[in-house]
Amino acid sequence: MSYTSLVFAAFVLILCVLYYLLSKTKFQWVVLLAGSIFFYLYASVKYAVFIVFTSLTVYAGALLLDKLTQKRKQTIKANKGVWSKEEKSAYKKKMERKAKAVVAADLVLNFGILIVLKYYNFVAGGISSLLPGDTTLPVLSLVLPLGISFYTFQATGYLIDVYRETIKPERNILKFGLFVSFFPQIVQGPISDFTQLENQLISGHKLEFRNIKTGLERILWGLFKKLVIADRLVNSISAVTGAYENYDGIVILYASLLYAVQLYCDFSGGIDISIGVSQLFGINLTENFRRPYFSKTIGEYWRRWHITLGEWMKKYIFYSLAMSDLSQNMTRGINKKFGTSKAGAHIAKSLPSALASFVVFMVVGIWHGANGKYIAFGVWNGLLIMLSTLLKPVFVASKEKLHIKDSNPVWCFWQMLRTFILVLIGYFFDIANDFGSAMRMMRKVLAESHWSALEAQVPALGLTRFDAYVLIASLLVLFVSSILFEKQKTDSPGMWLEKKPYFVQWLILYLLIVAVALFGIYGPDYSAAEFVYMQF
Repeated sequence: MSYTSLVFAAFVLILCVLYYLLSKTKFQWVVLLAGSIFFYLYASVKYAVFIVFTSLTVYAGALLLDKLTQKRKQTIKANKGVWSKEEKSAYKKKMERKAKAVVAADLVLNFGILIVLKYYNFVAGGISSLLPGDTTLPVLSLVLPLGISFYTFQATGYLIDVYRETIKPERNILKFGLFVSFFPQIVQGPISDFTQLENQLISGHKLEFRNIKTGLERILWGLFKKLVIADRLVNSISAVTGAYENYDGIVILYASLLYAVQLYCDFSGGIDISIGVSQLFGINLTENFRRPYFSKTIGEYWRRWHITLGEWMKKYIFYSLAMSDLSQNMTRGINKKFGTSKAGAHIAKSLPSALASFVVFMVVGIWHGANGKYIAFGVWNGLLIMLSTLLKPVFVASKEKLHIKDSNPVWCFWQMLRTFILVLIGYFFDIANDFGSAMRMMRKVLAESHWSALEAQVPALGLTRFDAYVLIASLLVLFVSSILFEKQKTDSPGMWLEKKPYFVQWLILYLLIVAVALFGIYGPDYSAAEFVYMQF
């Protein structure tokens, strides 16, 4: 059930009616649960077993962790003044080992499923290439269940929070099931925190015009980005990346620029629809994008792009590595040898976090898919983050010597351009079929680019003059609106619009509706492009 389909619109409408008919009861959440179950079963009855398995194992694991926590506290309290300090410490360590075993078992089970489904054939192919003769491992016909990465990350994040005792476990299994399966975010996120969603999902919501209005505005904005811009570019990008050997380097660069636009509009447009649909029910999901192409550093870019994935990685992987005993020992060792110098002190302080960041981006790269190109994507971004962290004093000193001020508009523009170029290089690993293709494409861009090829080869990519006009106008709207949102520090078009006179609000909404209706890519003869991140 695609977010851009009339079937989905009808589904949401029916669910909203049922939801608000129960606004005076405590069972609105049951409508959301029933709707989420229907949405998932509509996509695939066969693969629903995986999300049920994750829900049950994490639910049980969280309750067991809480039971161990309560037992530990009660036992320590009962033996206060009886146990020695050593006995108390030994008991704590014993219970900690049990809790860690529960977490480890749950993580192995759930990430194990994800790893097998996503990476088995990739690993099997690699092993087969090393085996003698014609010996090969079997290749399996595996299909990723809808949203498996997103609901796995969300559920296991909840489990770790229970282990860390930052939240109490949900004891109603159906309410927990709603948290895991909430349909607007199941396709491509955002990845929500339990504390952020718990009360919103369960608490009742009255029908409010503002929620309906802002929700529809957000959905419309997402449809504009997805149908008018992103889907218009898909075929042209595929034509080049699928047969890059036939195209000049400048045309490959052109396709990569189109991909930068298409990926952003596809992913952020889908998130807009997710957030908008949730707002119809009075539920606010976490923002996942904050105009990433305005970033001045690669670190800032990743704080603005897929925000909830970055927060998940930071909370559950980065801090665990950066604050580990190994990292602390590394800092002390470097300080002992080189800490007397300014550079040594900086390295001692920064190296553990830089290495942790590199590991995080390796994980992000591997998460993107079972292909060497995604590992290269992670290495590229990880190295950039590492170098920017370790060489920060050099960059600061260079700016001071050149008397460059951060407020200088030329410098700001250069920072954004430089960051975008670095991001664009990483995108080559996305659009290529494999690592080798990505490297050959980049080589062609650098060594075999001729401006004349644009006029000769671009018209054959499928974008008509009409498409070009629509894209130019649409991108201008997107650019101007992004500047306005950035200035007002808002992520919601509805929040920005509500500060304008009613005439302006309705005029802009009318123009957006007309744009989607007249210029959107859809219809009976068109096969709608799936959202890019559905495959993850």
